Amino acid sequence: TLIGRTDANNWVMVDGKNKCWVNTKFLEIAGDPKSLEILYPDKYKLPVSPYYPPTTGVIATRDKNDRNRVEVSWNDIPLRAGDEEDENMQHYIVEVWRCESGQIIFDPLATNELAVTFIDEAGCDQPSHGRVFVQEKHGFAGPSEITWPAP
Repeated sequence: TLIGRTDANNWVMVDGKNKCWVNTKFLEIAGDPKSLEILYPDKYKLPVSPYYPPTTGVIATRDKNDRNRVEVSWNDIPLRAGDEEDENMQHYIVEVWRCESGQIIFDPLATNELAVTFIDEAGCDQPSHGRVFVQEKHGFAGPSEITWPAP
């Protein structure tokens, strides 16, 4: 059962055995998912980690040769041994609301690196924006807001 969506157009919350977020590209949906209530980011909160600070030094830049390519980087917040769910857990979640083909797209980008790169075009009626979380087994630290570079 679909019970809500993000404030962009490509993630819905599914309620079944457990509640989880699913990208709509992996679902066959009867009806318009935009008619679902917007749950994230205002009504659904991520669990907060009391053990780590937010990351610092968050910088976003546009590629000089391709102004649609944005790189976001930040300073490392090393996790203590045992604070990972498993060996596959990503330490950082970068949530971006970015413009593509005239629509705002919500992308949660998970990584163990200290930077992510993605496409953000001009032409949306809302500004692109984003934030960086530190992820560990108890929850999420942050977020650190991304100062968005002009298109």
